[in-house]
Amino acid sequence: MRRRMECWGSLVCGSLLAGMATAASPSPSAAIPSSPAASAKADLRAVLETTPNLPQGMRLFQICAECHGPQGAGNASGWPPEIAGQHPRVIAKELTDFRAGLRWYDPMERIAGRHVLHTTQDIADVAAYVGSLPPATDTTPGAGEWLQRGGRMYASRCQWCHGGQGEGSDERFVPRVAGQQYEYLLRQLQDTVGGRRPNMRTQHLRLLESVHMEDLEGLAGYMSRLGRPIGQAVQTIGHEHGREGNQASGIGDAAAGDL
Repeated sequence: MRRRMECWGSLVCGSLLAGMATAASPSPSAAIPSSPAASAKADLRAVLETTPNLPQGMRLFQICAECHGPQGAGNASGWPPEIAGQHPRVIAKELTDFRAGLRWYDPMERIAGRHVLHTTQDIADVAAYVGSLPPATDTTPGAGEWLQRGGRMYASRCQWCHGGQGEGSDERFVPRVAGQQYEYLLRQLQDTVGGRRPNMRTQHLRLLESVHMEDLEGLAGYMSRLGRPIGQAVQTIGHEHGREGNQASGIGDAAAGDL
């Protein structure tokens, strides 16, 4: 909670920094939209038609770093997720969705709004810079419970879109989930099931129908371990318990993304 308050306090300075870095000229897509979805679609189209300016993106990233950290790794609480190395088109879509109110989280809605990221050029710049950062190697994978269950669920419901290694796709706007902060992944799964992610595709709702909490914990833990060295991936598997008991043998390969 203290960290979240610090991030909120940093938004005031962030707004001033953005004001100095970028002129507050209106975006070409700033006309009054017919709906939030139309607004997000128009802004995203404008972003994708823009040539990113990486030096400007690096300057704008100073605002992001207040919460996401100087390397974009986020932290173990998952309130600021890892963004380093995320696909630029994914970052751009999430920012335009936050700006239009299609995704909910007050600090990000403010950052993505026109008071901080004034134009679609700003979004293109910071998205390209974030995508250029190397993925973090020190994210927190969670306690390692229900990983077999999570691995089976990922193989049957997730990997056809997110990829066998959780690599996602920039072209298809599919986020990289490999190595993401466990708490962030778990919270997004819970929010999707609870209807708190209005920008989530309806197919996700169908895929997560009738799941139990153990499924979500296992799936988040599994994805958080994808792309990690096997030694890290299996480090906490001995803590798995419950109906799967001591069936954790062989999970190392699965946790490394071989399913």
